[in-house]
Amino acid sequence: GAQIGHTRQIRKKCDNFDKTIFVNIDHCPDCGSSELSRTQEVRERYVEDIPPQRTLITRYVIERRYCRNCKRIVEGEVSDALPHARIGLNAMFIVVWLKVGLRLTVSAIPQVLKKICGLTLSEGEVIKICDLISEALGPYYEELISEVRAADARYMDETSWREQGKTIWMWAFVVKGVTLYKIAHSRGHEVPLEVLGPSPNGVDIHDRWAPYNILAQKTGNRPQQPCWFHILGDTKEIAQFCGEEGKQFHKDMKCIFKKAKDFNHNGTTEDVEQLVREVEAVLNRNFVSMRCKKFATKILKERDKLFIFVTNPVVDGTNNRAERAVRPNVVLRKVTGGTKSPKGTKNLEVLASAIQTCRMNGTDLVEKGRDLISTSSY
Repeated sequence: GAQIGHTRQIRKKCDNFDKTIFVNIDHCPDCGSSELSRTQEVRERYVEDIPPQRTLITRYVIERRYCRNCKRIVEGEVSDALPHARIGLNAMFIVVWLKVGLRLTVSAIPQVLKKICGLTLSEGEVIKICDLISEALGPYYEELISEVRAADARYMDETSWREQGKTIWMWAFVVKGVTLYKIAHSRGHEVPLEVLGPSPNGVDIHDRWAPYNILAQKTGNRPQQPCWFHILGDTKEIAQFCGEEGKQFHKDMKCIFKKAKDFNHNGTTEDVEQLVREVEAVLNRNFVSMRCKKFATKILKERDKLFIFVTNPVVDGTNNRAERAVRPNVVLRKVTGGTKSPKGTKNLEVLASAIQTCRMNGTDLVEKGRDLISTSSY
């Protein structure tokens, strides 16, 4: 079923099936009588299930030969496993996907794999697999950093993380087709500056956290787009504490944002100038409330940044993309309590970046992982 006004969601009937079973009836299931008529009708029912699985063990017989040029013994590569690994790549990607993508605990993953496919793993092997895949994805992670630096629009946010019981910070950088995480001990501008470098491309979209302004100064005073959801969230809070004056303030700012959105990124310079004049008219009022006055003064300093999204089709007026990117890791932090070592933290930022980037592009690490490490060197 579905709620009123919503389309109901049902499982579609399979077009293909693997086997057919004929279900005959020779007695009544209610009374047990065998006095039944001829077949009156036949109906079809489709059932999807998971067949019993077993682990596939492959024996590789590897030819080794002497290279007269290199002056050493060489051998062919095994593409289905990392060097010296006894567990195949497919199983490794599933372990990482369960650990980071689905946020299962280290103790739960061996139980799941043992029950579903008969693969025996220890908790230590789960951690080691994450180490190996993170190392293999290292070059891919560096490619993601390059794409973030070159992007035309960049959404940024940060949230707390826990390492060895201490609070550190997870930064998220979202561009078209890429999500990059960086975990560091600082919430200052040094972290995004390290990721972006001194001369990145494009517009930064953020929540007006003060270090982003310092970042802009140190990277060439590039265009910045403050998040309107955060601005309206602040004015909504003001409306709750500042009476009618605050309510009118919130209402006017909300109306201006709606008008800006209605341009659908097709506005002109004149449209932006008109919106700036409207914002100035609201912010320059003689507010009675000191809270309204302080916030209006703060936003007034940023009035030239407020409407970049009106004319730029690759820029949104909100930082919602980065907010959504940090959410899975907030849940992961609550489930796991954070990471236990700097190495585990480094593994997480690489693996989470790969998993979330795959998800943005409509795939997953299990399906795409081999391609991502194909350029890696061991």
